[in-house]
Amino acid sequence: MLSSLQLSVPADARYRVLAPEVAAKYAALAGCPEAEAAAVLTEVDRAAASLARAGENIALVLTADGQELLVTLSCGAGSATVRRALTEK
Repeated sequence: MLSSLQLSVPADARYRVLAPEVAAKYAALAGCPEAEAAAVLTEVDRAAASLARAGENIALVLTADGQELLVTLSCGAGSATVRRALTEK
């Protein structure tokens, strides 16, 4: 089982791009095929962009329990979740 990961990045677009990149890499480490990891990147990018508030940080919590990948994003009062079923290796 993969350890959970927590990350906080400034909401500014220059730093916000780190969130989807880290989420996609974590998805690959958790066992997502390349296409699914790319989909995670896209979904996390969209979620981070919609949550971003000037001067705040976006917090990510990434977990994988062997059956599901869960990426939870929050910024200010907003939050979003990206989920992916994990296939057995």
